[in-house]
Amino acid sequence: MIKFLHKTIFESMPNAAMILDTNLVFVDANEAYCQAVQREKADLIGHYVFDAFPDTPERIAPVLDFFQRTLKGEAIQMDAQPYKLRMATGETEDRIWQISQFPIYCEAGKIEYVVQRCEDVTEREALRKQRDLVTAELNHRVRNTLAVVQSVAEHTGYASPDIPTFLKSFSGRLSAMSRNFSALSDSHWQGLDFESIIRTELTPYAGPVLDRITLDGPPLTMNVKATKDTSMLVHELITNASKYGFLTNAEGRLSIRWRVDQDELKVAWHESGLKDVESPSADGFGFQLFELMPNIRVERDFPPDGLKLNFSVPFQIISDEIVFRPA
Repeated sequence: MIKFLHKTIFESMPNAAMILDTNLVFVDANEAYCQAVQREKADLIGHYVFDAFPDTPERIAPVLDFFQRTLKGEAIQMDAQPYKLRMATGETEDRIWQISQFPIYCEAGKIEYVVQRCEDVTEREALRKQRDLVTAELNHRVRNTLAVVQSVAEHTGYASPDIPTFLKSFSGRLSAMSRNFSALSDSHWQGLDFESIIRTELTPYAGPVLDRITLDGPPLTMNVKATKDTSMLVHELITNASKYGFLTNAEGRLSIRWRVDQDELKVAWHESGLKDVESPSADGFGFQLFELMPNIRVERDFPPDGLKLNFSVPFQIISDEIVFRPA
């Protein structure tokens, strides 16, 4: 009766479980185990465990060590272990199992069997790895963002004659970074289209001003880093336009045209409709940014009626995304 009860409990366990003798040959396996490994019980009973589940010597070695320790009387909780399982379709699939095992003694006090309980944690481990990757990526981006904020603060301080000017400029740049972060978050950190970056930075000036702006170029999706760099540059150019350029004059106009020329992105930023424009005596923060990104070549011209900037940026196309080349 007791043996029958034990057998019923073993078969009814929701967790996969199997029993090996001291030669590591299958003695029994419950229904949950058979379903987990997609085998019939008859295909397991009487077979050496590593004949039933062949694997590479490197993977077998630590598992065999665990069995030998249990045969010496040690109950073991293993870390998640990878296994190669032959599925019902005949294909081999890598699965990850969380395993615990313990010895069963006979009346004479000798170890007679090893009972192993198994849980398939493949999906759980995949989620854990994904979480770890996301955490590592988030830490990386936070460190990079803080480094950018520090650099922006330092350069803004160098270019500001007093604290109120610094606070206004620095606040505007942080707002630009915030808009950029929100746009990237909305895109699930897949990068943004070049035109979308420009329109995002023009948002604070939306209204009739937009009628005086011409945007012309092919769709180009930037990767995350290229998106950040482009957003920062466009913000500075728009800020300069609001102080000295086309946004200060009702007749002022802006034309932004871009094209791909072999392995370079070429952008023409032309402001017009102004009067008595002169070349600045010193570079502001916007032009200092070009020095921080030396892979960008800039041609500057200050005709009396406006500003002409022509950019050339080396890039690579990776998975349909533009990736700016490092200097």
